[in-house]
Amino acid sequence: MCGRTVCMLAPEDVCRACTHRNKQGKKTKPQWRDAPGGQQYNTSYNMSPGSHTPVLISSQHFDSVYEGEKCESERLIQPMHWGLIPPWSSDPKSAGYSMSNCRSESMLEKRSFKIPLQKGQRCVVLANGYFEWQTDKISGKKQPFYIYTLRTGDQNKEKNNKDIDTTKKAKEDSMEGEKLLCMAGVFEKWTPKGGGEPLFSYSVITVESSPSMQKIHHRMPAILATDEEVQDWLDTGDVPLSKAVKLCRATETLQFHPVSSMVNNSRNNDPECIKPFDLKKQQAKDNASKNFMMGWLNKKKKATDGEIESNQPDSKKRKIEQTDINENT
Repeated sequence: MCGRTVCMLAPEDVCRACTHRNKQGKKTKPQWRDAPGGQQYNTSYNMSPGSHTPVLISSQHFDSVYEGEKCESERLIQPMHWGLIPPWSSDPKSAGYSMSNCRSESMLEKRSFKIPLQKGQRCVVLANGYFEWQTDKISGKKQPFYIYTLRTGDQNKEKNNKDIDTTKKAKEDSMEGEKLLCMAGVFEKWTPKGGGEPLFSYSVITVESSPSMQKIHHRMPAILATDEEVQDWLDTGDVPLSKAVKLCRATETLQFHPVSSMVNNSRNNDPECIKPFDLKKQQAKDNASKNFMMGWLNKKKKATDGEIESNQPDSKKRKIEQTDINENT
């Protein structure tokens, strides 16, 4: 599953990170549109369902989203409410929290997801990374991990450990700025009864985890690893749903490291949330604390046993004295 995400980029940086080549081969950035109704996107190191986060959609949907307005690019980025809200919902808040994720195996069976998918309402959820919790089978303790993808240049360094190709073509073909996670999603439009501003919401599509991710959790978001995959997921006009759903599969493109349990509380929004956490150091600290406690308990037990032993002769003496009194009475 995917229950927390991270998006630290300002709107202009999100657009720059999503730079791509359009159908004419020209390098272009998506157009940013604020969410209707004054719903704000705020950068965060710890986003939870209910937040408004950046979502990438095709401009094919533009007329239905902003009637009468003109879209100048093939792609559009708009913040949407995390947690899909069906059009028929009478309580949008509670409905959204229960549908923050959408299982790929059943997305064409459940009405809430099937209808928007059949209408072509496919989207790409953007984030720097997300959190997942690994559960210890013995203790039941949950350890959070930060999961992300490396920037193109960093990936080249890891593969070759050589200088990055700095030719003009390589620079133009790669994303500018941060490398964002592109997660396949489905979006919906909810309109209040009696009129008013619509509310756009989405769910992250999840799949069975890849072998490396199974160590942390059995589910993971469906990652669109290349711009071609992003294009195919967004292009509902040329890529039918029957073909697009094949993009919802596990990938081995992610990196991860353990982080502090401070992310357990969604109110904690700080760079420390994604900082690598030394599990060995914490384990050593826990063992030291455990040993200290065991030592203190053993010391207390010995002290208690010593008191019993020291009191025993006096007790016997009092018993003998009481016996003498009874015999002389």
